[in-house]
Amino acid sequence: MNAIPLGVGAVVFIAVYLVVMLGVGVFARTRRRSDSLTEFYLAGRNLGPFILFFTLYATQYSGNTVLGYPAEAYRLGYAWIMSISFMMAVVVVYLLYAPRLQRLACRHEFVTPGDWVDHRFGSPLLSLVTNLLLVVSLANYLLAQLMAMGHVVAGLSGNVVPYWAGVIVLILVIIIYETLGGLRAVVWTDVLQGLMLFIGLLGLMSAIAPGPAHWHALTEWLHENAPATTAVPSLGVSARWLSSIVLIGFGAAVYPQAIQRIFAAQGSRALKKSLQLMVFMPIVTMPIVVLVGLTGLRRFRDLGGVEADQVLPMLLRDWAQDSVWTYVMAVLVVTGILAAIMSTADSVLLSLSSILSKDFLGKRFLRDAPGERLTAIGQRISWVLIAVLAGIAFAPRMTLWGLIELKMEILVQVSPVFVLGAIWSRLTARAALIGISVGALLTSASVLMGIRSLWGFHSGLLAWVVNIVLCVFLSTFSNLYRLSGEETRQE
Repeated sequence: MNAIPLGVGAVVFIAVYLVVMLGVGVFARTRRRSDSLTEFYLAGRNLGPFILFFTLYATQYSGNTVLGYPAEAYRLGYAWIMSISFMMAVVVVYLLYAPRLQRLACRHEFVTPGDWVDHRFGSPLLSLVTNLLLVVSLANYLLAQLMAMGHVVAGLSGNVVPYWAGVIVLILVIIIYETLGGLRAVVWTDVLQGLMLFIGLLGLMSAIAPGPAHWHALTEWLHENAPATTAVPSLGVSARWLSSIVLIGFGAAVYPQAIQRIFAAQGSRALKKSLQLMVFMPIVTMPIVVLVGLTGLRRFRDLGGVEADQVLPMLLRDWAQDSVWTYVMAVLVVTGILAAIMSTADSVLLSLSSILSKDFLGKRFLRDAPGERLTAIGQRISWVLIAVLAGIAFAPRMTLWGLIELKMEILVQVSPVFVLGAIWSRLTARAALIGISVGALLTSASVLMGIRSLWGFHSGLLAWVVNIVLCVFLSTFSNLYRLSGEETRQE
C-alpha cells in the first residue's frame, strides 16, 4: 500500500500543476505593459466574457464551496440543497448593479472598491469605514482558504504531509506567481481551475452514481439510519434558508475581488455575457457538492465539528481505489480543489493588498506617490499578510462554514454602499455612513455576546435590515428636508 493514499501519480500531477502555476506567473509578467495599478490589479481592463466568466466562477466557487458545503450537507442532510438558491441569489444581485458600476469604473478609472465610494459619496469617513469592513472580511476569507489548503493536503495524504506543511507550500506558490503576474496571472489560473474542477466532479459522479437507482438507495439508507437528513425542514431550518439566501446573495456579490473583476471587464457587454453563463452554474455544480456530502454521511459516521470538513478528501481517497477511471477523476478533482482554493486565496490577497496600498497608504500617507511605487508596496504587503494569517491558520478553531457565515455577516453591511448606491441616486453619504456603522456595530455586538441568530435568522442579517432601513429613511428625510428648504427660499 502506498504511504500516500492517492499514490505517486497524484503527487506528480499536483507537482506539475504547481510548476505550471509558477510558469503562468512568469509568462503573465512578460505580458504586463507596465507596473501601474491598473495593469497589475485589473489586467489592463481587458477581461473578455470567457475569461471573466471563469474568474467569477472561481471567485464564487472557492475552497469554501468544495470543502465547506459538502461538510454542511453531511451535517444537515437533503435540506442543504437550499445552497443552489444561495448561488443563484449572488448572480441576481450582480445583475442589479454590476453593469452600471462597470460603466462608471471604465469612465472614471476605478481601481479599488474605495474609488467607487469616493466618487459616489465624496465622504472620506464613509470610505474609511467601508474599507475597514472590507479588510476584516477579506482577512477572514483568506484565513478560510489557508485552512482549506491544510485540510485538503492533510486529508488526501493521510496526514503523511501535515496540515501546516500544506499551508506553507501552497501559499509560497501563490505569493510568487501573484507577485510576478498580478491579476492577469490570477485569472489565467482561474480558467485552469474551473475546467479541472468541473470536469473532474462530473466524471467522478458519473462513475460513482451512474443513475437514479443509486440515489434512491442512498435516500432509503439515510431515511432508515439518519432520518433527520431526509425529514421536511423545520421552521427554524427554513428561516435559516431564507436568511442565508439574502445574506450570501448580497454579501458574495460585493466581494472586493469580484468588484475588481467588474472593473477589469472589457465592457458592459462582456460582463453581461459572463453573468448570463453564471446563471446556470449553481444548477450544475451545487447538486453534485450536496450529494458528495450525503455520500460521505453513509461512509463515515459521527464526524463532528471541523472533522466534517474532511469528508470530501476522505471520500476521494476511497473512490480512488475503485478503478482506474475513478482514480484519474479523483486526481483531477483533488488538483481542481487545490486550484480552487489557491485561485480564491490569490484573488483575496490581491484585493487586500490593493486596498491597503492604494486606499489606506496612498490616500493618507503617500498621496503624491506614483502608481508604480504603490504597486511595489502592495506586493510587499501581500507577503506580510500571508505570513500573519498563515500563523493563525495553523490552529483552526472554527468550521469552514462558520467562517463563511461570519464573513458574510460582516461583508453584507457594505452592500448598501455598492448595490443601493449604484441603483438609487438619492442615497446620501450621511445615511450610508450611519447605516453601515450601526449595522457593523450590531453585528460585532452579536458576535461578542455569542448571539449567532434570532428566530432562525442570522443576527448579521437582522443588523443589515436595520442598515437598509436607516439608509432609505434617512436619505428620504434628508431629500425631503432639502427640497422643503429650497421651496422656502424660493418663496
